[in-house]
Amino acid sequence: MLKTVVVFLVGALIGGLVVWKLPALGQATSKNEKTDTPKVDLSALNNDVARLKSIVPSNSHIMEDVSFHFSNLWFAGQKKNWPLAMFYYNESRNHIRWLLQKNPTTKTPEGEVVNLQGIFDGIDASTMPMLKKSIEDKNIGEFTSAYKLMLESCYACHKSAGRPYLRPMIPTAPPQAIINYSADANWPS
Repeated sequence: MLKTVVVFLVGALIGGLVVWKLPALGQATSKNEKTDTPKVDLSALNNDVARLKSIVPSNSHIMEDVSFHFSNLWFAGQKKNWPLAMFYYNESRNHIRWLLQKNPTTKTPEGEVVNLQGIFDGIDASTMPMLKKSIEDKNIGEFTSAYKLMLESCYACHKSAGRPYLRPMIPTAPPQAIINYSADANWPS
């Protein structure tokens, strides 16, 4: 019984403190909000948004990054440098996702809205996992097939977006000359 009385008294004490202090805390918050919060300058905010929009890269710039990484992926895979291939696979995928975060739709030259996010979701659930698995399995035959299939998926997206003239191909030369694609490279160490 003593335990019940102690629990009751502690509960009453805590409840009393909450009832007593809660209105004071609410007033302090309201008072602080009224006096300490600066007013938002909508004109400056609009100017900042306009400036940020003006410096965001275009879709073609982002896709050029995808092209760079995807071409490097080809050469890393052909040299069986699987960690480097996985790096370029991830870079390619992340840059496509960046484009979609920036703009999940595009318009064809005729003005039709194309759901790029929906197209990528399909590719990301089918072709891309096959390519990733070929890299994880270190299987050059599967890699070559999956890479070609991925290029076909890319082209299907380009056609859907009204840009059939953007026809990808197996790269014939590395896009840069500073990365050693060889899995056996021992310099620099």
